[in-house]
Amino acid sequence: MPHVKVVNRFVKGLWVVVGVAMVAGTVSYAAGARIIRMEDQCDPETFNAVFGDGTCVSSHRGVTFEHFINELMHTQRAGGWMFSPRQVNVTEDQSFQAQNNGGEVHTFTEVDEFGGGFIPELNELSGNPVPAPECLALTQQPGFPNIEELIPAGGKSEAEREDAGTHHYQCCIHPWMRTDVTVR
Repeated sequence: MPHVKVVNRFVKGLWVVVGVAMVAGTVSYAAGARIIRMEDQCDPETFNAVFGDGTCVSSHRGVTFEHFINELMHTQRAGGWMFSPRQVNVTEDQSFQAQNNGGEVHTFTEVDEFGGGFIPELNELSGNPVPAPECLALTQQPGFPNIEELIPAGGKSEAEREDAGTHHYQCCIHPWMRTDVTVR
């Protein structure tokens, strides 16, 4: 699978950065923030066999890498990879943040419009051939991948507050992972 080689190199690089972020303690936590859960069901044995140790740090068996790719090829999404809830309502004075309950690294990136992420093979498989500009912008930053953009398993994003309106957030790695945050 040619897709696996490119994704493999990228994921290995991400895990080095995520490890540094976890050791450095750069992820902050906010009490009372509305939590948006980032879920995935990666199987550590098969994902780590393809991409290397640390790609999936889940403590339980999950969806095998082969099943993950098959599901993407047939449905353009992997059902176990999602933001929950998919629609969030908050008030202007209420903060929110994403919490990674899965075993893989994710991003929680605000985009003007949903699109693909920064891994072309996952964009193709998920039917998102045009990357969201905000996801591509992450790859243009010096020192990419920026540890502040990556949320490791067990980590949380910075707490955020938004102006009134609907704000779109997606994972720039797994672009079918999406949620709308509506602020009233």
